[in-house]
Amino acid sequence: MTMNGTDHEVDVSFARACARGDAQALAEFEARYVPQLRKALLHRGMEVSVVDEALQVLRVKLFLPSGDRAPRIADYEGEGTLLAWLRVAALRTALNLMRERRISFDLDDSKLAETSEPEVDADRRFIQEHYREDFAAAFQEALKALEPRSRTLLRLHLVEGLGTAQIARAYQVDRSTVKRWLAQSRERLRDDVRQRLAARLGEDTQGLSSLLRVLQSQLDLSIRSVMRDATPT
Repeated sequence: MTMNGTDHEVDVSFARACARGDAQALAEFEARYVPQLRKALLHRGMEVSVVDEALQVLRVKLFLPSGDRAPRIADYEGEGTLLAWLRVAALRTALNLMRERRISFDLDDSKLAETSEPEVDADRRFIQEHYREDFAAAFQEALKALEPRSRTLLRLHLVEGLGTAQIARAYQVDRSTVKRWLAQSRERLRDDVRQRLAARLGEDTQGLSSLLRVLQSQLDLSIRSVMRDATPT
């Protein structure tokens, strides 16, 4: 599919082809629009890692359905050029990611799921009283240090609610690869938090083992809380 016209009807037709998953249209999107969006974000002084992550998240949101919702590129109705519409979407995505990296995280009952296990409840209360700031700092540092692809995968799966099959389509790999990537991403984040906490508190500090047990059980919820709070509704 080649864009020969200049009016917005051509843009709408192109957007609908992308929403249908037309391979030629998607290839043209990569060649025609992605370089311009990347240049626009870099021109605003954004870090390369933020730009790359934002563009990958944007691709998924634009071209993959979410539940009963059609791919978001289908929302484009020709009000202004498609490029201008995409620039706004890309900028919003990038700003959300930047906000996510700055957000503070509190380890409290509004962030962590309730559990009926008395031992874990007691551990969490102890942590809240003694290690709230240390955990928050270690978790934030580790999440920021996570490589862009790992952070994007966790966002897509835990915040956007995409299944492994949908993510596999976005990255053009099989589901087993996505499952392996997600497991590795969780493990890297968990290990990094553990190391940062050990450095802050000392290996033999009272309560560190309890803190790590809660971290293990609440990792996904902690990730979801930070990333979701960073994205305006």
